[in-house]
Amino acid sequence: MDKFTFIDRPDNQRLQLMKKSYTELNSDIVRLFIDFQWTYRNMQKAYDDVLDKNGLSESRFIILMFLYHAPNQTMLPSVISEKLGATRATVSKLLKAMEIKGWVSKSSSTTDKRSLSIQLTENGNQVLEKFLPENFNIANVLFGSLTSEEMEQLFYLLKKIQDNTQKYTHKNGEIKDANKKD
Repeated sequence: MDKFTFIDRPDNQRLQLMKKSYTELNSDIVRLFIDFQWTYRNMQKAYDDVLDKNGLSESRFIILMFLYHAPNQTMLPSVISEKLGATRATVSKLLKAMEIKGWVSKSSSTTDKRSLSIQLTENGNQVLEKFLPENFNIANVLFGSLTSEEMEQLFYLLKKIQDNTQKYTHKNGEIKDANKKD
């Protein structure tokens, strides 16, 4: 088989040739999976470009949104870490960079003097207010051509994929069905 890049995705003919060696291969499912990945990666690249143009990363934007909606626009780093699903070390690095940019400030927690709380600054608020229209615009550009019925169907299909994804866990470097017994 010729070497191909991800851009040179396999067509049905290539997949049928592989089916001789891999009988469990369902070419329609594999093509759909590859197209789904390709579409997601292109969509994410477009979104990352918009974030980057505004000096943001997805994680920084999410943290700004957490703080924006938090009481007094203040949170503990541990809460940010938990909500973001990232390690405390990762969040600490993100917050340090955001503090240097003037988007957040650190202060002693009002509930626990031994810990610090993070507060959204006016500068951080302005960054967020400038970015949000672009954020909503890219969503409109990417999904705006879908009808209400198509959006409802996409929600339904994505939910099915999410449910199936939840059935799997990573164990010893392999993806295994969590519902199967070893």
